[in-house]
Amino acid sequence: MKQEELKQYLAELKELTNIESPTASIEGVNSVAKWFMNKAETLGLKHETVALGTDKVADCLLISNNPNAAKFDVLFVAHMDTVFPVGSVQNTPFTQNEGRVNALGVIDDKGGALLSLYVIKELDLSKINVALFLNSHEETGSNFAKEKIREYARKSKFCLVMEPAREDGSMVATRKGVMSYVIEFYGVGAHAGNHPELGRSALVEAANFVVELSKLTDFAAGHTFNSIITNGGTAQNVVPEFASVTCEMRYKFASSVEFFNKKLDEILSKGIVNGVTHKKILINEEAPMIDEQNLPRIKAIFDEVAKETGAKLSWVDAGGLSDGNITASAGCPTIDGLGPTGGNMHTKNEYMEVDSVVPKCNLVLDVIKKLV
Repeated sequence: MKQEELKQYLAELKELTNIESPTASIEGVNSVAKWFMNKAETLGLKHETVALGTDKVADCLLISNNPNAAKFDVLFVAHMDTVFPVGSVQNTPFTQNEGRVNALGVIDDKGGALLSLYVIKELDLSKINVALFLNSHEETGSNFAKEKIREYARKSKFCLVMEPAREDGSMVATRKGVMSYVIEFYGVGAHAGNHPELGRSALVEAANFVVELSKLTDFAAGHTFNSIITNGGTAQNVVPEFASVTCEMRYKFASSVEFFNKKLDEILSKGIVNGVTHKKILINEEAPMIDEQNLPRIKAIFDEVAKETGAKLSWVDAGGLSDGNITASAGCPTIDGLGPTGGNMHTKNEYMEVDSVVPKCNLVLDVIKKLV
């Protein structure tokens, strides 16, 4: 990417961030997809809608020089949705000041999605097959797109996830996995004043569960637990007959999955309110993005390029998930955090460092040339 192209990149990024595309706005996400379709066509690239078979989220989008290829040399992954409700852009328009751009979704993830195309257009596409998968609902867990993402990841030699770099410019080498459950508790309702003895509080049982689960957090073992009570009664004068908890474990090692399931059953079997029953529902499970076989080699290539070009290079191990967890689970060597540098994600103060764009584009470009 040439420095003089930065002006065009920023103009296009303004157009993209002015399109409001919270996950729930199918119309908004489709508008972003349409923008990328038009951009792909100007670059001589092809595009295909990736149908998900649901009306709950928008479809995804694939952009490629050869979408029907049996194998892709490089798969870029980014997303089109944001977390900001429609109407938010009125109070947070695209602004540029002192080397920073402030806009909704500017780094998470429209800046990275757009940067992918600037990398792709510099590659010799007569020799390699590349693809850009644009997810429609990453911000809500990618539940409808997971198998599609894995499908493309299995066909790819490498995956580059264009989520933002950290505030200090660090890219993401690893990510923790997650396991999430909804636990529903069923008690007996009663008047809290007249007949409290007839009640069996589902909320008390739920609260006890939250406390007991929190005791399992072990930083040394690499797993942490968090819970929220999503339903806990209807009125203060009614003994709650129903309560529900959504809980999750973030973890580094596969052994934590067995640990979690064992301890979960133990806690639930030792209830403190007689007569309260429960039901557990697995709602999400995604393995860690930790590739001990391929990661050292990929990082070595990044280090080599950085040494040759004088680029600053640093890595971070992240606790949060991205679609990189999904591609890694399909066995595709994955590096994350390859978008522009910025911070304050998911807030109205989200920003991008303008001077990070060109160096990051060229770093990724030079690494791809060595990878493939």
